[in-house]
Amino acid sequence: MDNQRLILFVVLGFLFLMLWQSWVEYSSPEQPVVESTRDNASPETAETASIPETPAISSDTPGMAQDSATLSANRGPTGETVFVETDTYKVELNTVGAGINKIWLKKYTVDIDHPDDLLQLMNDSGEDIFTAQGGLLVQGREFPTHKTQFTSTNKKYSMPEGKDTLDVEFVWNSPDGITYKKIYTFSRNSYIIDIKYKVFNTSSKEWVGYQYNQFKRTQVDAQNSFNPATMVPSYTGGAIYDEQDKYRKISFSDMQDENFSILTTNGWVGMLQHYFVGSWLLEKNSKYEIFSNKLPGNNFFLGYKSLAPVVIQAGNAGELSSRLFVGPKETKRLEAAAPGLELTVDFGWLTPISSPLYWLLDKIHSFVGNWGWAIIILTILIKLAFFPLSAASHKSMANMRKMTPRIKTLKERYGDDKQKLNQAMMKLYKEEKINPLGGCLPILIQIPVFIALYWALLESVELRQAPWILWIKDLSAPDPYFILPILMGVSMLAQQSLSAVAMDPMQKRIMMAMPVVFTFFFLFFPSGLVLYWTVNNLLTIAQQYTINKKMGV
Repeated sequence: MDNQRLILFVVLGFLFLMLWQSWVEYSSPEQPVVESTRDNASPETAETASIPETPAISSDTPGMAQDSATLSANRGPTGETVFVETDTYKVELNTVGAGINKIWLKKYTVDIDHPDDLLQLMNDSGEDIFTAQGGLLVQGREFPTHKTQFTSTNKKYSMPEGKDTLDVEFVWNSPDGITYKKIYTFSRNSYIIDIKYKVFNTSSKEWVGYQYNQFKRTQVDAQNSFNPATMVPSYTGGAIYDEQDKYRKISFSDMQDENFSILTTNGWVGMLQHYFVGSWLLEKNSKYEIFSNKLPGNNFFLGYKSLAPVVIQAGNAGELSSRLFVGPKETKRLEAAAPGLELTVDFGWLTPISSPLYWLLDKIHSFVGNWGWAIIILTILIKLAFFPLSAASHKSMANMRKMTPRIKTLKERYGDDKQKLNQAMMKLYKEEKINPLGGCLPILIQIPVFIALYWALLESVELRQAPWILWIKDLSAPDPYFILPILMGVSMLAQQSLSAVAMDPMQKRIMMAMPVVFTFFFLFFPSGLVLYWTVNNLLTIAQQYTINKKMGV
């Protein structure tokens, strides 16, 4: 097997894998909606038996400890919208449940051509529903849930100039005289929202309660269109992190099959999508149950409830707090927010290689200030790191090319007698001290690095709408004028002409078709990926040309 054939098999195999994954996602029918038959996903243990049931786990209604009259009172009308604006968010809260119904990210737009259309990450209507809900679970009392009708003094809040935080307050007075305040605290230049309940126990007996928080999300079908740029789709679904099992995904299909429940003492629970994440951050050294639930109407819930009770004596006040991250998957912010949250930047099975490559890319960007030039410099550094290996591969190709006339003569001499032809070629290789597999190992070693860099570029939100030069205004979007893909195709043709060896007619036709096929696919690939591939091809051409010239080929 010569080097050209090895490259052909590897590249076509990689393309076939991407095409197959895309076809499976495109052609799979929608999963039927199956109603949960379980009343409670929580394990029946002595530790959790006395805790009121989590609302989402029983048909999305408030706690089972409440009677029908209380349910009716707590559900209330549609509710009123409370608008909040900070330097990072535009938010719509609602007096029903005092939950987050809508969030727009002010530093991110839908696309580069519509700078005034902010990216909406959370939404409580339409097919793509993604909201954050929460409430309390109280023993022997009526308690506020994500269906309770709160009140709010103001309907609009805006972070003042010179202030670093903004508080938004909701109030509910229970029939038994307990006052509950739910307070959101938004911080400047932050995607972490602090949420706390203040409980004023004006009754004559102690108050014992817990809290729960959850995401509600619908599963949106993949778009019924074929786009080569999404042949390896980014993950959309749930994920959790805890000390025991670390990071793991909880996909919609997992939640569809059965309700999920684990006990933990810290970590986080989140909903992921390409470039962005929402995550409830659990406090350390406390006890929690992380749960999921699938309800009719394609509604999925993923959240947690605390298992360590908060006790407030009669006549006193107390607090229950939580934190919510809603924003872009910027690695530095994720690392600062919670351990393991940076793993939501999904580099796939090559994370051990992709993460260092991204780290190096980020360091280069901190010096040059432009992601396009950072990609070029990183490509050069990778090429230099693999120079000894790639040089050996190119020398092997050059030696094989020198033998092309003699191999052609052997083919003419032995015709269709494959056995004698192979024996003659092996004898020729032995006489000339040529290893036909000499270029295989260097190529195989580099392939994981190339794929890892592909994932690093594909998953980095920093490249989203990042410009390079001239017509390239967004490195995460395809080249609008197809200039880079065409240059990439031309560079592939030039590379083939420098390394061409004797091949049968079928191999020649396939190799000639490859630049055309690759150019077509790369028309729809993000510009940053095409830039990397084009620069890598140009460096390979320069290296092969130099070696060929030295060897007189």
